[in-house]
Amino acid sequence: MSQQEEDISLIYALRGIQVLIGAGVGLESTMTHIAKGGYGKISTDFSKALNGVNRGQRLEDELKRLITTSKSDDYRRLLNSMLNNVSSNTDLISSLEQQASRAEENRTDRLKRYIEDLSGLPEKALILGFLAPLICGLAGIAPFLLGGLSGVPGVSVPPVETMMFFYKGGLFATIGLLVMMLLGAKSKDPGV
Repeated sequence: MSQQEEDISLIYALRGIQVLIGAGVGLESTMTHIAKGGYGKISTDFSKALNGVNRGQRLEDELKRLITTSKSDDYRRLLNSMLNNVSSNTDLISSLEQQASRAEENRTDRLKRYIEDLSGLPEKALILGFLAPLICGLAGIAPFLLGGLSGVPGVSVPPVETMMFFYKGGLFATIGLLVMMLLGAKSKDPGV
């Protein structure tokens, strides 16, 4: 699983855990709620950890296993806080509040960088999508527009077949460039 999959629902899971722990619900019951709550990768991980606990493993060992397999720093930080709470009875609520705030800041920063990376892309796509067919279309009809000049010395009018090939090739190239721009924007998606 990727870091992006872990980060997608992390803020929601953090807030859910924070509310439940703040209401006096125990950590294991909170994990059960999150495992059933539809928090994506986090729910899957918590479900596996609770299955391990039900088979006789210690909760600490299951949390350590999750820490070693997690790829997201924010998710690993949450799991470490939970592990510290289980082993040392630390204050989990204040830690969750700080982590949720930090995760929201990270998410906002990633979103801002994504927006900055894409600045100008709509204009480029609009210009390319408008001008390329127009220019290719004018080139395609050039032999018809300039057909009367074929007898003038020094003027050569390209054949219709050549210009239609240029027209069709230009349109396919435009579509290819637009698809590449779309895929480039998709690859920069921060997953927030």
